[in-house]
Amino acid sequence: MKIIERTDYIQRIENVVGKGEAVVLTGHRRAGKSCILASLAERWKDWGNIIFIDMENPEHADIKSYTELHDYVKTHYIETKKNFLLIDEVQEISQFEKALRYWIRQDNMAVVVTGSNAAMLSSEVATVFSGRHFDVHINSLNYAEFLQFNSIDDSEESFSSYLRWGGMPFLTQIPMKEAKVRMDYLGSIYDTIFVKDIITRKQVRNVTLMDNLARFVADNTGKIFSANSIAKYLKGKENAVSANTVADYMDAWCESYMIDKVKRYDIKGKLVFEQQEKYYFEDIGIRNYLSNDKRNIDIEKILENVVYLKLKNSSFDVYVGQISGKEIDFVARRGTETLYVQVSMTITNEETYQREFGNLKLIRDNYPKYLVTLDPIANLVNDSGIITCTLRDFLLRQL
Repeated sequence: MKIIERTDYIQRIENVVGKGEAVVLTGHRRAGKSCILASLAERWKDWGNIIFIDMENPEHADIKSYTELHDYVKTHYIETKKNFLLIDEVQEISQFEKALRYWIRQDNMAVVVTGSNAAMLSSEVATVFSGRHFDVHINSLNYAEFLQFNSIDDSEESFSSYLRWGGMPFLTQIPMKEAKVRMDYLGSIYDTIFVKDIITRKQVRNVTLMDNLARFVADNTGKIFSANSIAKYLKGKENAVSANTVADYMDAWCESYMIDKVKRYDIKGKLVFEQQEKYYFEDIGIRNYLSNDKRNIDIEKILENVVYLKLKNSSFDVYVGQISGKEIDFVARRGTETLYVQVSMTITNEETYQREFGNLKLIRDNYPKYLVTLDPIANLVNDSGIITCTLRDFLLRQL
């Protein structure tokens, strides 16, 4: 299979690699980390010695602990060359960080690893790592990449396909007309994450609850709720469970990188709230699979999730905004930059127009403000300097 380079990620990695710290590529399974690692190996093969370890390859099944990892690298290490140690799914190696802590200190060694579970970078591991790692989070394909990988132009049909299938890279190998095969593939990714990164790794006992929580979030994407409110909802469905259990299980989903927790942010007070968050999926296709592909009635949830992914893919830290009791869908911060974004399926209704624009007008600073909609008239609207654009346009913009 031809590997298409994801140039934004390659550039980010090459900006930091080989500077005395490991580069850690995180993200949920099948999001494209392995292909990026293969791209790096191909790009760097003329620059030095490549030591490539794929923990899903049976050839490397005997590397189970940090001592075996150290011995393997030592055997393949060439002292007179620049060495590139690339490890795919490094969390499968017990206490891997102990070996990497040694190798990243070597002057002629660059280390890049991938991992599918946030627990591999827990506070304990970070302590052993002595903080010496860069984290580059890999998301599924954004809309521009989706067009590139599928060799198609931007159009309403292409956009509709993206909203339905999301951006899992391997889907480009399955014809669009094979809807059942494509949906089954998304289901297989969910099942793998569910079994390997949730049930097995976290030793979950209530398997049904864990599955129901993922489907609950799919059906309530973009809604504010807390562990307490979910526990009350489940109790009403005769599934009594404590709020603490719900919170622990939701954290497990977030640690698998399949679901993201987005905190609320007080724009005036510049405070981040620790309760009543929103949740979004890292791939819209998996979200649609879990909601039984109810796209027609869930379109606003999908639009909001897609905008969230655009902001996240653009390296922003994303929050749900709050000002004077009103909600701003997203506050996006990147260094000294800030963006405010409202998402609305339509703005032709007067009440909706006044609400969406009115909320943004409450913000008195001079950072860019966006109103993103499906309405084709969006680019003709000019109101108080607010940038109004269609979702397709927003997804293809450089932010």
